Amino acid sequence: MNFSDYTKPSGEIIQTREGHKAFLPHNLPPQLDLLPLVEPLGKTIQLLGELNGAARRTENPYILVEPLQRREALTTSAMEGTHTTIENLVFEEENPNASKDENAQETFNYIVALRMALRNLEKYPISHRIIKEAHIRLLSGLSNDRGANKRPGEYKQDQNWIGGGRNIANARYVPPPPERTQACMDGLEKYINRSDQLLTQKVLDLGLVHYQFEAIHPFGDGNGRIGRMLLTLMPLQSGLLNLPLLYVSPYLEKHKDEYIDLMYAVSTKSAWGAWLQFFLSAIQATCKDTIEKIDSLIGLQKEYKQRAASIGRSAKIPETIDSFFRSPSTTVPRTMERLGVTYRAAQSILEKLVSVGILSEVPNTFPKRFVAREILSISNSN
Repeated sequence: MNFSDYTKPSGEIIQTREGHKAFLPHNLPPQLDLLPLVEPLGKTIQLLGELNGAARRTENPYILVEPLQRREALTTSAMEGTHTTIENLVFEEENPNASKDENAQETFNYIVALRMALRNLEKYPISHRIIKEAHIRLLSGLSNDRGANKRPGEYKQDQNWIGGGRNIANARYVPPPPERTQACMDGLEKYINRSDQLLTQKVLDLGLVHYQFEAIHPFGDGNGRIGRMLLTLMPLQSGLLNLPLLYVSPYLEKHKDEYIDLMYAVSTKSAWGAWLQFFLSAIQATCKDTIEKIDSLIGLQKEYKQRAASIGRSAKIPETIDSFFRSPSTTVPRTMERLGVTYRAAQSILEKLVSVGILSEVPNTFPKRFVAREILSISNSN
């Protein structure tokens, strides 16, 4: 680490077992000057309320949630160097482990881990258990060079670092050593689950906890993705949102250098104010963008049903259309199973939806796949 950067650190410089230096962040909360944050906090709270309201515009809000989760999976994975297409991700979701696209498999793992964590949150508070189980699923079925050998579900046993390639001496940042990780995470768990939080503190905690998790870097791999996953879980636990609608990774990816530099400045200079200003801006921009996407998806759903009115009055057609917002790819056998109809009936419905531009056939696939590309386009647009 470049120790000359640590002019006013928000933690301690300590020695690792191997004789290197590492950074040990102080437990939360830090001392903050809240006056410059009053206005952005008020705006952020307002937009979170508007986001809550936007989801109530549809009878089934999960036709909105799942497209947003795919976009989050793509962007949070891209930030770690894992790139795939939205269509490959949807195909992997439809047929887990059927493709040979390891990037799609790894990205789909994020969706599965997130959804599992959301189910667990209905039973348990955010805790070691939820975090570790999500980490197991995140790295499940991957090759060793993608993290399978990095102790899935267990905090690190070996010292990790950020930057510098394979040489810790050249690292930009060295997080707490393994023997201090459990205590750091204990402190973070206690902070997240303390009682009597004010509304403004619940919002600030999103930025504080995210920094702290990334500073601790508790796992051998997957820390960035798990840390960003917490940003979806925390608003639900605290009551800021009624549904899992906050997905900040698209904004963070666009501002990746600033995002990383500002967290580093918290460690080296205790620059909490600049970090929280940035993070509140990220939440605000994410809320606005998500509301626009919700409106676009609801509008597209209505448009599809109007188009479908010209091809028949079967109750199965609107039902099929709604299903594409949750799973925008299908086959005739899958549609048979989903609707409980014959092969010919399922084929007829899909062909009619192709004829009015709701679905597109994917060439060279067997069984033939059909994709709702307009839904994919909206949910994955930046």
